[in-house]
Amino acid sequence: MQVTRRDFIRASSAIAAALGLQSWGAVDALGAEGGPSVVWLQASGCSGDSVSLLNSIEHGTIDKLLLETLDLNYHPTVMAAAGSAAVAAAREAYREKGYVLIVEGAIPTANDGRYCTLWDGMTALTGVQGFARNAGFIIAAGTCACFGGVSAGKPNPTAAKGVRDVVRGKGVINIPGCPTHPDWLVGTVAYLLANGRVPPLDHLNRPTAYFGKTVHDECPYLDDYDDHCIRHRMAHADDIGGPKVLSDEGCLFAMGCKGRHAGGDCPTRGWNSGAVGAVGVNWCVTAGSPCIGCTEPGFPDRMSPFFTRLGTNAIDDND
Repeated sequence: MQVTRRDFIRASSAIAAALGLQSWGAVDALGAEGGPSVVWLQASGCSGDSVSLLNSIEHGTIDKLLLETLDLNYHPTVMAAAGSAAVAAAREAYREKGYVLIVEGAIPTANDGRYCTLWDGMTALTGVQGFARNAGFIIAAGTCACFGGVSAGKPNPTAAKGVRDVVRGKGVINIPGCPTHPDWLVGTVAYLLANGRVPPLDHLNRPTAYFGKTVHDECPYLDDYDDHCIRHRMAHADDIGGPKVLSDEGCLFAMGCKGRHAGGDCPTRGWNSGAVGAVGVNWCVTAGSPCIGCTEPGFPDRMSPFFTRLGTNAIDDND
């Protein structure tokens, strides 16, 4: 079944209504033909954000969503073209201007950026800076692109940086996560196409629709955490009880959960939706693993060690 832009936003609006979310009113904008194209550049990373996007189904399957609905002009992993034909498509989009530029992966800046290339003769540093000039909007997809992430982990020999650090003077929408959730990315692009402007952002340039609350705020085990702290009349208990083994159910604060410090609607959105209009089937904490704070600056260094309780690592309990 072919998915048109109008079908796409109708499905998005139905999902928003089902989840009690505010609709972005994008029916007319996404139903129109000739919307902005999307150019996706991959820099220093594991391609995990692309893999995550390939699992997108809440707004439509990937072949219809990217190749027909969102007018993807260039993506080195997804597009059928390769070599000079692929590069030509990217350069054509550059000449036409006004595209949505999505960057995945951090940008190495040491040695003039020679540690990472987009294609022969084009470093990620030069390419991202160049394509940013003609972009209508710029999105950093994943924590590496937003804040450096794993690619910028100590000792960071390539001097990898987030997109905002290398395209100063240009607005960048950060959609972090290791990897980012496909709904966060697709929903943001839908907003841009519908409204022609950047959505409301938080202090880290993340869309508040997805990062307006912390993981802790909406955790299904929040009552376990609150009850224990109230009983002990402590802001944070040394021994909060609950599971001490990965995969057990319950509050995982004692096992180093970083949900108090991590923005994201993972608890209510879930991951790996099984059908259009359905939320995901699971997420880290209900799978028995503590939140590791992958949507935040300084990840992974600042959030390590992952399974050590807050207050004994680089994050202070009062942050």
